[in-house]
Amino acid sequence: MNAKNLIAAALLLFVAASVAILLGREMRESTTVNSDSAEEQLPENALVVYYFHGDTRCPTCRSIESYSHEAVKSAFAAELADERVQWKVVNYEQPEHIHYATEYEIVSPTVVLVSMANGEVADWRNLMRVWELIGDRDAFTAYIQKEILSMLGS
Repeated sequence: MNAKNLIAAALLLFVAASVAILLGREMRESTTVNSDSAEEQLPENALVVYYFHGDTRCPTCRSIESYSHEAVKSAFAAELADERVQWKVVNYEQPEHIHYATEYEIVSPTVVLVSMANGEVADWRNLMRVWELIGDRDAFTAYIQKEILSMLGS
C-alpha cells in the first residue's frame, strides 16, 4: 500500500470515529430531560419522580434509572398518562441544576419524589435506599412503588 492510500484510510477512520462519538453523545443526551425544560415544566399539582444523575454514569447508576423508570411505568401508567405522576431525568451536576443537590440532599445519583401542590413543592423524599436494593430488583421495584403510593396518599 502506498503512502497516499494509507493517508486516505487514516482520514476515513478518523471521520468514522468522529461520527460514532458524536452519535454516542447525541444518544446519551436524548435520554435526559432537556435541561432548560426540566424546571419550566413543573406541574401545578402532581408527583414528580426525578432520577438525578451526575456527569459520570456507571452501570449501577444506569440500572437505578432503568429499574426506577420501569417501576413507575408498570404501576402508574394511568397516572403518567394523565400527568398526575411525571418522570424526569436530570443531571444535578450541570450548573443550572446544582441547586437540586442542596434542596433534595443529593450526594450521589438517586431517585427523588417531589409532590407539587398549587405550583409549590409540598413534600419530597430522597429514596437513597435504591443503592441498598439495586441487587434485588423485586425489592427495589416494591420500594419505589410503595414510596410513590405513599406520596400520592393512596
